[in-house]
Amino acid sequence: MLHSIETKLAPSEADVCSQAIKSGNWTFISGQIPLVTESNTLLQGSITEQTAQVFENLRAVAMASGGSLEYVVKLTIYLKDMANLAEFNQEMIKHFSSPLPARAVVSVSGLPMDAEMQVEAIMMISDPVWALAVT
Repeated sequence: MLHSIETKLAPSEADVCSQAIKSGNWTFISGQIPLVTESNTLLQGSITEQTAQVFENLRAVAMASGGSLEYVVKLTIYLKDMANLAEFNQEMIKHFSSPLPARAVVSVSGLPMDAEMQVEAIMMISDPVWALAVT
């Protein structure tokens, strides 16, 4: 059975996709850009600041799914400029403990709202009992 996850604590494109889909122990979190939820505007800071915003958005959706970033098993990272990868990595590892998630990094020519990055996640929670703790 599929469950749509939506929280007001992260940006939403409810008219075109769910923030996440949960099926059994798996949650598939839609790609997040450095969008500030309260203002619905793209963060115009450094790559470090933008990366932190992306992971805050992912964290909010993970929590709404009954999990946290510690349960993320796979990330897909889309970057407009691979020269930003080292700075992205330095901030990304602050949001995880060992073992780090598996990941793929893809160079792209464009992203929604002309963002510099987008990150999607796959999360697994071993306990099949979950509730929407944050909405």
